[in-house]
Amino acid sequence: MRVLLLSVLGLLAITLSHAAPLQGIYFGHKYWELACDNTGTCRAAGYGEGKVSVLLTRHAGAGDSVKVEAYIAQEIAEDPTDLKVTLFINNVSQGILNEASNRYFLLNYEQRKSIITALRQNDEIAFLANAERVQLSTAGSNAVLLKMDEFQKRIGTSSALLHPGESNNVHVLASIAKPEIIAHPLIAFPQINSLSPAQSQKIGSWLQPTKEMNCSELDEGRERVFDIIPVDKNHSLIRTECFDISRYAMWLTDNAFKSRPKLVTSDAAEYQKGKIWRFSGPVQAWVWDGRQFVLCDEYYDNVGWGNHLAPGGIWHLPTFVSTILTQQEAERDSVALKTLHIAVIKEKMANPELEFGKITEQFPLKRPVTNFEISYVENGRLPEDKPSADISDDEWQAFLHSNIMAYTENGTVGYRLVDLDNDGKRDLIIDSYVGGTGLYSYTGVLKRGDKTFYSTIDDPDGEESYTPGELFSENGRGANQWSKWVEINGQVYALWFNGVFGEDNLYLVRPFNKADKTATVTIRYHYQLDSIGTQEDGPTLTPALSDNDRKGLLKSLEEMQKNLLKDQKIGQTNPPICPVPPGTSPEDAERYSMSIPLHYAYESVAKIPVWLDGKCYIGTVASHFGHYNHGVDAEITLLSPEKDEDIVGGYAITGLRSVTSVSSGYKKREGDNGVR
Repeated sequence: MRVLLLSVLGLLAITLSHAAPLQGIYFGHKYWELACDNTGTCRAAGYGEGKVSVLLTRHAGAGDSVKVEAYIAQEIAEDPTDLKVTLFINNVSQGILNEASNRYFLLNYEQRKSIITALRQNDEIAFLANAERVQLSTAGSNAVLLKMDEFQKRIGTSSALLHPGESNNVHVLASIAKPEIIAHPLIAFPQINSLSPAQSQKIGSWLQPTKEMNCSELDEGRERVFDIIPVDKNHSLIRTECFDISRYAMWLTDNAFKSRPKLVTSDAAEYQKGKIWRFSGPVQAWVWDGRQFVLCDEYYDNVGWGNHLAPGGIWHLPTFVSTILTQQEAERDSVALKTLHIAVIKEKMANPELEFGKITEQFPLKRPVTNFEISYVENGRLPEDKPSADISDDEWQAFLHSNIMAYTENGTVGYRLVDLDNDGKRDLIIDSYVGGTGLYSYTGVLKRGDKTFYSTIDDPDGEESYTPGELFSENGRGANQWSKWVEINGQVYALWFNGVFGEDNLYLVRPFNKADKTATVTIRYHYQLDSIGTQEDGPTLTPALSDNDRKGLLKSLEEMQKNLLKDQKIGQTNPPICPVPPGTSPEDAERYSMSIPLHYAYESVAKIPVWLDGKCYIGTVASHFGHYNHGVDAEITLLSPEKDEDIVGGYAITGLRSVTSVSSGYKKREGDNGVR
């Protein structure tokens, strides 16, 4: 092997953090409105003549991609079956839009560029639908797009929507994961009663509406009535009319009334299926987490011009989002994690090198699975006949009506039908080889609905998403990754593997839940690096190694494993790798701490001193991310720190591994640089 050397620019790693959770915003101006949520995602909607609307969706982060959708009202076409929609900018056709679903259309890359440029310049934007031309208003768009850029900290950057600048995107708002809430069991059909006189006497003074609650005054002669609603065996809700009989104030209290009731909201519409709902202003929902009712959802669906196109609005505009797991799901994940952990421990005891195939074979899918492929090479059309007799007619019709668009470099996409969430209906797994410099493969999952398969994951980039419902990717060149679908204790997971030198991580990815943290088993290793060979199977070691120097190199490789680069803290300073001779200038002294820049297919493992014939060289240890086949894949390249000298050679190194620790817990899934 030979490390490919590249000239690289220094990269500044900046970590953006928020002292407090990000607060979403809603803003409306004229014919446009904006909602940005607590993950940093923003959605801007514009309207025209009560017949057409567009939605621009953009995630936080350095990327500059924007998803653009259009909606055509029923007023234009009663039957949307053959609805054809064409975009015009200043009376120039930009092509026909791709239909995404009933009355909803996706704009391709060129169409998105055109409409964003038109919004910046206040150009005329129109849609031709079934011979009727409808104009989109740009009134208010500048204010809304500016507010979006401001929220995502893009003003003055190259990714700004309204006024792109020259600044890079290093300091833009980083994307934030959805908070995860574990919903606890509660009483399904609570019996509602009024507070008894004794109960009212005990806590009544704590339940009086305050000025901040803005409750209406009761009619003369009426007394405020307080109802008590059991939540679980230890807690109850107390409610009373606040504005009218459809809008209540709600407090949470312990059933013994030992502590002051805590106000949840003064504008609740109902308590249903374990959630408190508010429908005035933004729709809000609170869910029970075992200790309190916590906000889980906030959105604007029925405000602004959207109501003119369809009752209840046409776009979902959230300002707060979360991932909700039931306590049963959370406990099932914990049991699955423990089961996988035990399987790794048992394999370690049987084989200190660890063979993952013997671990994964213990958890096969025990439910019906149908695999099939579709080639899009010839004409890009779906076949009329089912590619497998094991696909039911109902499943095939759902597949045909799902308008699935997956990118593939080789023209073939793999599909798998299997029930992923135990609802009795088979869902769809999509596997596509995308290629590129990283030799990427993408896996997406679509949930089975009534008549189609649909994504539960927001695909922000529309057609630029390589696979619908993207769940994870595998980098075939710049990483050590693989995946396998497993079933543990009746739950299906994608077991996603990511390895680096000295450490492997097994992630149990739940199909329809892109949570912030994932159930993970982490394995750490020690390598007996005692085999030193030539790079690219050369005839002799270059440079030559004496027995004494060989012993010194083996000792350095042993010490190296106590201080791998991946384990060092950000900003950690280290002494020079080789001793700096007295009288060396500060500029030349930097060479004694330098290492060799690597091709992206290699992981930089460590920088170590290598002594040959009494002279110190800087050894850059690299690996294909810990790839292992009865020996770890690694090599070392030697650089002379002295002025006017350069690389002098290097060696291939390998050795057997042994497991030093196995741990498990929940952590961020790292290493997936294909799927955001």
